[in-house]
Amino acid sequence: MDLSLNIMTGNRSVEEHFLSGPVTFIGRTSDNDIILPDKNVSKKHAKITCTEDLVEIHDLGSTNGVFVNNKRIHNRCHLQPGDIIRIGQTNVKLSTRDDELLTETHILHQFSPEIEHNLDHKKLQALYDITTDLTGNLDIGILGEKIFSTLRGIFSQDRGYLALFNSDGALHPVCSEPPGKQIPLSRSIVNRMFRSGESLLFEDAIHDAALREEESILSLKVRSALCVPLIYNSQILGLIYLDQGVPGAYSQDDLDFFRSIGSLLAPLIENARLWSELKKRYKNTVETLKKTESSLIEAERTAAYVRLAHAMAHEIRNPVMVIGGLVRKISKCDNKNINDDVLQAIISSVNRVETVLKEVDSFVKIPAPVRKLQKLDDLVQEQISSHSEQFSNNSLTPVLKVNTSHVLIPIDSELIRKALSMILEEIFFSGPRKADMIISIDEDNNDIRVTFGDISSGQRLCKPFDPEIRDKPWSLGLFLNIAHKILSDHGGCIMLSPTSHTAFPIVMKVPKSIDIDTSVK
Repeated sequence: MDLSLNIMTGNRSVEEHFLSGPVTFIGRTSDNDIILPDKNVSKKHAKITCTEDLVEIHDLGSTNGVFVNNKRIHNRCHLQPGDIIRIGQTNVKLSTRDDELLTETHILHQFSPEIEHNLDHKKLQALYDITTDLTGNLDIGILGEKIFSTLRGIFSQDRGYLALFNSDGALHPVCSEPPGKQIPLSRSIVNRMFRSGESLLFEDAIHDAALREEESILSLKVRSALCVPLIYNSQILGLIYLDQGVPGAYSQDDLDFFRSIGSLLAPLIENARLWSELKKRYKNTVETLKKTESSLIEAERTAAYVRLAHAMAHEIRNPVMVIGGLVRKISKCDNKNINDDVLQAIISSVNRVETVLKEVDSFVKIPAPVRKLQKLDDLVQEQISSHSEQFSNNSLTPVLKVNTSHVLIPIDSELIRKALSMILEEIFFSGPRKADMIISIDEDNNDIRVTFGDISSGQRLCKPFDPEIRDKPWSLGLFLNIAHKILSDHGGCIMLSPTSHTAFPIVMKVPKSIDIDTSVK
């Protein structure tokens, strides 16, 4: 009986080899009788022996085995005309010389040197693409999608799954293809991988005895699969899995390449995971800082009300004592002897009390600042002009000096007007008389300073409630506390000299930049 081996594509023969001798060697290299240019075929893969009564195929210890009618043989197997033999990923059919091709055979791949060369180029391109994506993007979910898109050009997978192990050994899905699908592997197989770091290759999962009872394998019709652990610093971080619904789609070479990809992915995915964790911790820290800042602001507000109560007592005590003394003096005198100076002093003290109470009411209602870019020198000049009468009454001549070009800063113009007015009121009440008063605007690191009076270089300054001036009577001035509260809400403050006998000179500090909407109305 004349026999031949027909290399198949689809259901037709594309190449025929007659079995003319007792032994026919099949392999990838040129020293074989039948050469199969298939990367999954070993150099000496198999041999066929023919006698008058018997035809046998022998597996010569090949890497990927020999399949006859989709069943892997052990060492050797009898052949009959019509049998389909799979060697690597190439199907051949044993035929008599006159046989017709009656059996449809599912062809997975038939390689040529040119195709194999192109595939190697694809692999290098895939490695480059994955490395580029991972180093340029630290979002694991987005990375997973890009990885599967790149791998599809090499492995043509139907499904993909990327997962990381939690500390308890449970798999946490990062990305799947299609989205939402679960990995079709049993807990026992995953545990085996977790314990040993073993990579898995399934050539025909449905017919694999170890997997035959797996419902997920059957329901998803998984035939070929690759599964590789992601190992970094001797620790298994997770796994990456691909499968197809046709048998024999993946070979040992595919598994080796997939393992290389896993080795590349593991440290980069770990870096992405650490970056994601760092961002989460940073976000939590920012939230904690915001809560702390809110608590500090509330504490500062409470402290401001306490200082307000002290300032009220201080401001009201003096005029009330004056009124009381004058009233007692009046009661002892003849009404005709009451002069205008006494009446004027009483009226002045009453006016002072009324002003204090009015400012207390205003202090309680101070709103949060709404900052916009404004020219600070214009606001200072405006307040100098609006208080011209009081400057004249105190024989003071204001001299404004602007020593910086950085006067356009983010402030609430109405509140800063209020703070400037309060500072001037305090100066008119307890400051100098009959003199020039220098008002200078300067830069001080990230602050703009408005100085009322002369401050020598290196002179120590304190806030109104610092220990060095906390016990000085003028530190409780209501006007100063109102101005300081406004400036504190802006991130600034009032600064005073601890060696001065009055609340003069005075420095107000305002940040020249802050993270806010700085669009000009």
